[in-house]
Order: sequence, then structure tokens, then C-alpha cells
Amino acid sequence: MIQRVGIFYNDQAGHSQSARLARQFAAKAAKQGIQSDYITAPSVDEAITAVAKAAHRYDALVAIGGDGTLNLVATAFLRAKKTVPLGIIPGGTVNNLAHQLNIPPLPLIAIDRLVTAMTQDHTVSIGIGQCGDHAFVSSLVFGALADISNQVRQQEKRKFGPIVYLAKGVQLLVTNRSYRIEMIHDGGSETSRIWTGLVTTTNGVGRVQYIPDDESDLLHVSLLHHFRWNETLTYLRYFLSGHFDQMKGVTYFTTEKLRLVPVNAKHTIRLRLDGDKGPALPMTIRWRPRYLPVLLPKEGK
Repeated sequence: MIQRVGIFYNDQAGHSQSARLARQFAAKAAKQGIQSDYITAPSVDEAITAVAKAAHRYDALVAIGGDGTLNLVATAFLRAKKTVPLGIIPGGTVNNLAHQLNIPPLPLIAIDRLVTAMTQDHTVSIGIGQCGDHAFVSSLVFGALADISNQVRQQEKRKFGPIVYLAKGVQLLVTNRSYRIEMIHDGGSETSRIWTGLVTTTNGVGRVQYIPDDESDLLHVSLLHHFRWNETLTYLRYFLSGHFDQMKGVTYFTTEKLRLVPVNAKHTIRLRLDGDKGPALPMTIRWRPRYLPVLLPKEGK
């Protein structure tokens, strides 16, 4: 039975409404006899430490934010070697995982549903990816698109939203940089030149189910080998239609384990985990099935 929860939020994430949402959740939870404590920290490392300690103290944790915030919580769970039921209140710039779990994008509705799930003590276990001692709950990106995103500062993302990625992208895409990478996975090994690689924990990102017919409980890997300006509209059409995996120049496969090793790279190849800068290659990526218990109301509630 859930009696005491920790509420983790980062006031620098998304649109900085997290503190207000935390108070609103705590008030509604209190009406059901659930006690709440606030958890926050001035840096990512301190936040991971605080959440890891909280995993041993509370019956459940609530995370307010987007995929980056959920990434931090899952990473803390990995390092603490312990999980507790996780409640999600979308509050970030991007909320891919929340969308995939059908959590309402309006925070007040999400709060009502979360309190219901807590009174039912009902969870659904989902898989996550592990990259070294880091987690990713939605997506891992490497290559040109990761380079673009890693150039975007948090302040720019908060001020301008997704449009800032387009501006940074124009600056980088003119170089058409790609990387030669050795990939070792369940199906064997190969070395290929890759413009951008995408690894997801589900068969879609946000509102785009780009692998609609694949329900494998594994990591989904999509590799775009080259980028041509004159095919931009083709890329966009395939992606929005949900057939990105069928596009010429794209390799798609599922795997439980993926080892990425740069070959004669002149630049550091740094990953992007759930929208935030991650570690550099070489790296081994693993699938952790049914790792994260997420508080969701019973169907029909």
C-alpha cells in the first residue's frame, strides 16, 4: 500500500512549472491519505544521488518533467540497484514516454489519474535501455542528429522550443558528417558508415509510430546511412507515414544487446539519451525488460 511518496522535479526542465505541479499533486494525494515529500537538487549528479537514496525510503516516487527527468530517475534506480513504483506527470519540452504510455499531456488530468493509480496500487512494468551506468527510457541517438542536439543549450530549448533544433541543424547538415562504426548485436556484427543512428525502447517516438507492425520486446535500432538534401521530403514522408524502416538507405533491426565502436573517427561520437547529452562511444547498450514499474490506472478507470 502506498502511504508515502517522494516527488522529484527539476525547476530548470521544460517550462519551469514543476514546483507548482508538485504542490498540486501533493494536495490531491493528501486527500487520499498519501504523504508527500519534495526532492530536488541543484545539479544532475546531486539529483541522481538524491533519487537513488529516495528509492530506499519511499513507497513510490513521482517524477515531474519530460524524458530527461525520467531518464535521471531510471539512472538513479540502476545505480541504487532498486526500483519503486514510478508516477509520471508530464512537464517537459518533450514527453515521448508519457505519450507512449497514454498518460494525458495536460498535467492536471495526469495528476488525477496518477492519484487513482496510487489508490489502486497498480503498476505496469516497462523495459528500458541501459548504456553503461546510464539509463534511457525512450530514445538514444548518435551521429549527426545527436551532434545537432548536443549543441542546443537548455536555455535555448526552454526559450524557443523544438524550432531551435532546426536552426542548429542547418548549421551542421551542410557538412553532411557521417561516422564509420562497428556494430556488434544479436544478429552478428558489421561495420558501416552511419549518418544518424536511433535506438528506441518502443516502436515509435512521440506521436509517430514509425515501426507500426513490430511489437518485439527488444531495442529497436534504425540506422540512416546517408543524408541527401534532395531527398528531405522523402525522409519526412516515410517518417510521418510510419514506414521509416522501409526507406531506402535505412537499416532496421531489433536486438537485446548492441556494441558500438568507432572506426578511425576524427571526432568524438557522443550519444544523446532521452534528449540530453550522454557518454561517448565506444559503448555497450543493453535491453532491460520489464525493469521499470510505472503507476497507471487499471484499464477503464
